[in-house]
Amino acid sequence: MMRTLLMSAALVAATALSAPAQEANGLSKPVVALTGVLAKNADTLALTEAQRAALKDWLAVMPAQRKALEGEAIGLRAELRAAILGNAPVADRQALADRIGETEAALVMMRSNCTDHWRSVLTPEQFAQLLTLAGLG
Repeated sequence: MMRTLLMSAALVAATALSAPAQEANGLSKPVVALTGVLAKNADTLALTEAQRAALKDWLAVMPAQRKALEGEAIGLRAELRAAILGNAPVADRQALADRIGETEAALVMMRSNCTDHWRSVLTPEQFAQLLTLAGLG
């Protein structure tokens, strides 16, 4: 019970404190976003044909999966907003907050797994250059 209260308080505080940094879609800014930078800089990074094929395959699947999960998170936030304004029982709001937390964590891990993927596809030198191009290195 105490852990749930603390997690809820942390979620509310994080949401309130990060509001200026949130994107227009209402989700927090990605921790790391490399695929777009990689796609725009394929020539600069001198990607091999195999690496270009891996990028093409990734772009054919993963952005749609990410957008679907983002859509779920946005929908859950809208449900929570309506529940708050509609004076829904605290237990119902807590359940929604928990689902939002799980969905946002899944989005963060999706970005993490994406980074791991590019780390395995690119050479160490290319990956270091990608980080620099993305303003992260």
